[in-house]
Amino acid sequence: MYIDKLESLTNEIIELQEKYEVDSRVVEIMVVTKNQSNDTVTQLMNCKHNYFGENRVDELKEKKKLFPSARFAFIAPIQSRKFQTIMDYADEIHSIRRKKEIKIMSNSSWDGNYFIQVNIDNDSEKSGVEIEEVIELIDYAEKEYKLPKGLMCIRSLSGSTNPSESFEKMKELNRDIKEIHPNYMSKLSMGMSNDYREAIIYGATVVRIGSKIFGF
Repeated sequence: MYIDKLESLTNEIIELQEKYEVDSRVVEIMVVTKNQSNDTVTQLMNCKHNYFGENRVDELKEKKKLFPSARFAFIAPIQSRKFQTIMDYADEIHSIRRKKEIKIMSNSSWDGNYFIQVNIDNDSEKSGVEIEEVIELIDYAEKEYKLPKGLMCIRSLSGSTNPSESFEKMKELNRDIKEIHPNYMSKLSMGMSNDYREAIIYGATVVRIGSKIFGF
C-alpha cells in the first residue's frame, strides 16, 4: 500500500511543479523510515527508491549496513558523543548547526554532503541556527571545511505561524547566501507530510515524508 502512496505522491509533486512553473527544479522525496522494518526498505528499493532519512543513530547504522547502496540522511539534532557514528554511516547530514560540528567534519575523512539547520521561526522547541547567524556560520564553513549543500528547516507548528511565511524566509535566506557564495549549491530541505506542498512552491528541493506514506 505504501508503494502506491509513494507513487501517488511523486505524481502529485510533478503536478505541483507544473502548476507553479517550478518543473525545471528537481524535487527529491526523502522517505523517513523511522521505526520501519528492513523489509519495508527492501520493497521501496525494489521499486527504485533509494533515498531515506533516519533520526535515530542505531537505526541509521543498522539500515546502512544492510543497504549500503541506499542513500541515507541523518535528520535529527546531533549529540556530540554520537557524531562519529553518524559520519560513519550517513551519506548526508541535514542537522548541522554549530561551528564545533563543522570543525569535526573538517578533521575527519567524511566526504558526504551536509545541510545547515535553520530555526526559521525562532521556536524555542526547535533546533537550528538562528536566522541572523546563518551567514556567519556558512562563512566559517567555507573557510574551515567546505560549503554546505543547502539549508534545512522544520517550521514551528504553533498556531501563530504560517507555513508560507516560514518557507518564504528560507527562500530569501537561500538567495542571499547564493549571492555571497556563488559556488553554494543552494538546496533546500524543507517540508514534511503536513506542509510539503507549500515548501515546494517556495523552493524545496528535498521533502522529508513519513506519515504521508506510512500512515503513522
